[in-house]
Amino acid sequence: MNKENIIKLIILISFLVLFLQGSRFRSEGKKVACSEGKCDKPHDHGQLNYHERFTVTLDDNIGMATLKGFENFWEANGTGMTFAIIIGGAGLSLLLSWKKFEQVLAFKGIKGAAVGSLFGMPLNMCANCSAVASLTMTSKSGSSETTLGIILGGALLNIIGIVTMFGLFSPAVVISRLVFSAIMILVIVPWVSKMVFKQETAPLQSQVFDKISCYFPEQSFVQTIIKSFEDWLLAVGNMAYKLIPLMLIGTLVIAIFRAFFPNELLHQITSYNSYIIIVIVAFFGTLLSVPVLFEILLGTMLYQLGFSTGAIAAVVCTVPSFGLFTLVLTKEKLGGFKVPIILTTLTFILGIGAGILAEFLTKFM
Repeated sequence: MNKENIIKLIILISFLVLFLQGSRFRSEGKKVACSEGKCDKPHDHGQLNYHERFTVTLDDNIGMATLKGFENFWEANGTGMTFAIIIGGAGLSLLLSWKKFEQVLAFKGIKGAAVGSLFGMPLNMCANCSAVASLTMTSKSGSSETTLGIILGGALLNIIGIVTMFGLFSPAVVISRLVFSAIMILVIVPWVSKMVFKQETAPLQSQVFDKISCYFPEQSFVQTIIKSFEDWLLAVGNMAYKLIPLMLIGTLVIAIFRAFFPNELLHQITSYNSYIIIVIVAFFGTLLSVPVLFEILLGTMLYQLGFSTGAIAAVVCTVPSFGLFTLVLTKEKLGGFKVPIILTTLTFILGIGAGILAEFLTKFM
């Protein structure tokens, strides 16, 4: 590995450490404390079951409740989204200069999906942020298997989240989440990737990416650093242009949903048939787009409202997985809307299956 590649790798690792220490670990620690009832600001909790700058009350009309919810969700997701752009930019810069890494990202089948999920695990990001980082790293020649593997690995294989769930929910919920994750990554991803046209291996057309060159000045160490920084800025700008509008729309949709479905209304659903509840929860869970680990907070909220183990399992499986906005983000890489729509539909179906599995396992636990 030459000096340019080493410098790029150091930059990427530095960003990753900064991301985990400054954002993920700190943010996830707060969410875990809230889920366990050990939060030092319980008065700031509300509809989200997490810190809120603005508390949504029953006296608020739909418009005010939506605005408050939008701000609360945006603030909760803002840090993670910012670091997703930083990591994605660094990843693209590294990809363009480390050819072996590019070859690894071209793996196909189960191998490609598994390797991709391993790259995604350390990111600890929601599916949307993982999608931005993944699409950036695999934009030149990465396979659809590694692309989707990174997305689902980052969203579903969050070690902190899985360990936390063991302490909060029935083991049936955690087992269902692990089974769901394994099937999505090792079975569904390789299967749907076969439906992607062969041109998915060709570089995505981007005037911005074309300006990022593998050439590095040899005259001095300083010039190498400057060129790496320029490449990173170009990638960051391109990702921010694509991600931020979608996240604004996604956050607004979630806020509207919570305004129309406050906790008091959700509690009434508990009187329905348990399997009908699982279907309803899986449907909305597939459509929602939330920050990392918020599926656990939503799960604890459902638990406190009296929902069954199956409904909780459906939430913690579908909410962080492939959904409506991940569909939009990945359509270009996957050759159109067909494969993303299939993935979203399978997320919903497998979410129902995870809920039913949890209901079954609960009888023996």
